[in-house]
Amino acid sequence: MNLLHLFLFGVVFSALGAIPPGLINLAVAERTLTRGYRAGIMVSLGAGVTQLLYTFIAVYFIDIIIRNAIITQTINWIAGIIFLILGLFYIVKKVKKIQSVKRASDSKYFGYGMAIAAMNFLIIPTWIFVAIWLKGNGYDFTHLREIIFVALGSAAGAIFIFIGYVRMSRYVIRRMSNIIRYTNRFLG
Repeated sequence: MNLLHLFLFGVVFSALGAIPPGLINLAVAERTLTRGYRAGIMVSLGAGVTQLLYTFIAVYFIDIIIRNAIITQTINWIAGIIFLILGLFYIVKKVKKIQSVKRASDSKYFGYGMAIAAMNFLIIPTWIFVAIWLKGNGYDFTHLREIIFVALGSAAGAIFIFIGYVRMSRYVIRRMSNIIRYTNRFLG
């Protein structure tokens, strides 16, 4: 039962963290809109794998990270610099017209999802906080399987939300085509 609790905590906390629009969610939506449903799913799965790895690292090394403030401070600085650079990039980036769906290999989209999620270093401090909270409530990460279940739950929760963004993007595409069709009929 303890492992199920850890898995569910992973799902819930990860889903709550992934709901607000952010870099990963918008990348998933953008790939779905420009490259299609399958591309969005592959980006979601790639991001989920990175989420799993970051969660595992944060929870596995929780005791070392808690005792060493320099590591925590370094993680926060790196995350801040990366988000500042990405923010400036997206401010300067020119908006492209949505083109027809381009087909590429699934591994390319999977890798893109992993790369985008890898830039989100805030996953680690988030899971450090969650792990500290869980430790304070009697969940001690003494066995590897406990850490694996939290990490699997984290990946499952993130993938669930990312796939929700894929489905929402597909819904937007359908609605836009209906609006265009009705507008054309009205104008005709």
